[in-house]
Amino acid sequence: MQHFTTEQMQRARKTDLYEYLMRYHADSFKKDGVSIHPRDNGSLSIKRGYSGYMDFATGDKGNSVDFLIKYMNYELDQAVFALCGESAPVPSEPKTTAPKIENLPPVFPEPMQGRYKNLYAYLLKRGISQDTIQMLIDQKILYQEAEHNNIVFANKERDWGELRGTYDLGEKSFHGVVTNCRHDGFWWFQTGEHPTAVYVCEAAIDAISLYELHRQEEKKDPVVYVSIGGVMKQPAIDRLKRHTRVILAVDNDEAGSECRKRNAELESIIPNHKDWNEDLLQGR
Repeated sequence: MQHFTTEQMQRARKTDLYEYLMRYHADSFKKDGVSIHPRDNGSLSIKRGYSGYMDFATGDKGNSVDFLIKYMNYELDQAVFALCGESAPVPSEPKTTAPKIENLPPVFPEPMQGRYKNLYAYLLKRGISQDTIQMLIDQKILYQEAEHNNIVFANKERDWGELRGTYDLGEKSFHGVVTNCRHDGFWWFQTGEHPTAVYVCEAAIDAISLYELHRQEEKKDPVVYVSIGGVMKQPAIDRLKRHTRVILAVDNDEAGSECRKRNAELESIIPNHKDWNEDLLQGR
């Protein structure tokens, strides 16, 4: 095969990986807001408009060429020429490093020892009150992990968890899901016994922000606040609505609108801005 030039390699590395994968390998990926992830790996995220990927579970990251080689079974030359649009994409399945084993338990990161300084700094900056942060820590559903200082939102059943980076990259921090979580899992907390409703949000930050807004409005009915980890998590919504009164509280954007249309039988509330955290920050 023809060898590539330095200019071709640089161009390939800067190619929008999201657009390339959705054009040639869409069946192998799931959409999650403005990002996609492999169907069998919810923590591996490729964001629209960026030339690379991030694995929120392991901290692994790389450019577009790296991803095609490591996860899509491309050879180096094939990856470079395909991303440059100078050859056809490789018609292959995503690479697997081991036989797929069903029903593996989630792999939660180890918590750090001592005070969660990064966690407190990040959540306080997002408008979350100190007493709310401490309440969630005391319930053992919120902690800072040791290796990467990510925030971990771990549900009480320990079958689903959400990750949030404490270092901003560009406009937003890292956001992912713990490895091997159940496909219809979610993170949650409740405000009292015998809850009357469940508010379903896209992210844990939004669920906590909605709780803070309700506190400001002095709403005292016992309810449950839920994060499903992405508006495309329809299995989690289906699981919840079989058992309780669900109120959709997803984002005020196109993806949120589509979710409300898919679940037209459910009640819904919509933030004034894009999401509940923006409402909380604007109110502050």
